[in-house]
Amino acid sequence: MKTQFDEIGFTAAEIAAITGGTVMCDSSRIHRGLVTDSRIAVPGNIFLALRGEHADGHNFIGSAVRNGADCIIAERVAEEAMRAIPEGCAVILVPNTLYALGALGRYHMKRTDPKIIAVTGSVGKTTTKQMIHAVLSAAIPTMRTEGNYNNEIGLPLTLMQIKPTDRIAVLEAGMSYAGELARLSHICTPDTVVITNIGTSHIENLGSREGIRDAKLEMLDGMKPGGTVILNGDEPLLTEKKDEIAARGLFPTFIAKENPHADYLAENIRMTAHDCTFDMKRTRDGACVRDLHIPVTGAHNVSNAMAAYLCGAAFGMTEQDIRRGLDSFENTGMRQRILEHNGITIIEDCYNASQESMEAALRVLHTLSAEPTRSGRSIAVLGDMKELGAYAPRLHRQVGRFLAELGITYLVTVGPEAAEIAAGAVIGGMPKACITVCTEASDADIPTIASTLSALLHTGDTVLFKASRAMALERIVDALIRPEH
Repeated sequence: MKTQFDEIGFTAAEIAAITGGTVMCDSSRIHRGLVTDSRIAVPGNIFLALRGEHADGHNFIGSAVRNGADCIIAERVAEEAMRAIPEGCAVILVPNTLYALGALGRYHMKRTDPKIIAVTGSVGKTTTKQMIHAVLSAAIPTMRTEGNYNNEIGLPLTLMQIKPTDRIAVLEAGMSYAGELARLSHICTPDTVVITNIGTSHIENLGSREGIRDAKLEMLDGMKPGGTVILNGDEPLLTEKKDEIAARGLFPTFIAKENPHADYLAENIRMTAHDCTFDMKRTRDGACVRDLHIPVTGAHNVSNAMAAYLCGAAFGMTEQDIRRGLDSFENTGMRQRILEHNGITIIEDCYNASQESMEAALRVLHTLSAEPTRSGRSIAVLGDMKELGAYAPRLHRQVGRFLAELGITYLVTVGPEAAEIAAGAVIGGMPKACITVCTEASDADIPTIASTLSALLHTGDTVLFKASRAMALERIVDALIRPEH
């Protein structure tokens, strides 16, 4: 990812002051565009050398200079590399390049001064971020996190893409361990935080759902006083923190589909294969916004749309503009892409998976398969859910029991951990004859799985593909739609 300083940049002296660094080789020029990959450096860029799990950017300083970078930020520069640095190329030594990146991102954010909306949660972060951006950008210059740049590297790089004309930045914030969101929060100092839900993602690192909840609430640590926090009101682990959040000088707002005590309640939810319509009631006075429409299905997306609506209203948007923004929403990547092939409805949702997102996707499968235009048969092709540690067998079995109780017609599991989904389905009452277990998922196994599935499918069926990203379950979809001849 390359940052774009089209209008403003940094001098070496400014970088040193911001990062607590020392200028070793000075340059009075303004440097524009920061990169952390030496291969994409161009003349005039700043190259920041990060130490990664698999590579150390300090080993590529020479490459960055050869490609034209004229400013280097590093923790150290080898003597040989220093001799190769040309005259006029600035060098700033800092104690820690990761922290320096955060400081630069924060500084650039403050001098451009947009309002900051930070979105976090166990699942649904990206979709909610995209939906909030769709709403706000309908009337207000708004930028957003691109892709999955939501960590201690990606978030500061995103901040450095803010233009002076951007009035709002919608940021996605992810984490795997306790402490990460606190650091991100202090970097971006949000005006508004949205917490989509508390699930089981990364439970192997955080120990319990309470631990996950506490890690998500770290996003409030750097918030500006008087900020608004939009939370899932159907999650008791969050609603029980209402008074604690308010005591911090923040304003908690709860949205829900079931909890009548939430601040805003979704009612009269109507879904088709490609869209969803609902009403949103303000519970304190019964005021209701009717027939809100989003061009994506699934009750879980209703919560995302409610958060987006409230963000738009908070920034003074008209109801007409908010509705227009919701209508313009487009999902990204392999998140709940619905397509038709030879009379079969395919739900491709292969970007990631947790127990909660699996169950939400299964509800969509169940709802769509029941539409009059379809046969009513529902087939779930589910793969491993990763990063669950010792909780993995239990959570996989829980998904299996859920789909059996929901009445899913057939189950195909892919991967060794997903075999526990099959075990859970049997416990839930699904006949073994309706279950196929594929413990191997190499490229060589995919054609066989696709062939097995093809023999199972009939016109009018609805089939869901979902697993963690590491499983690359879209390979089966590709083999099914475009079989080799």
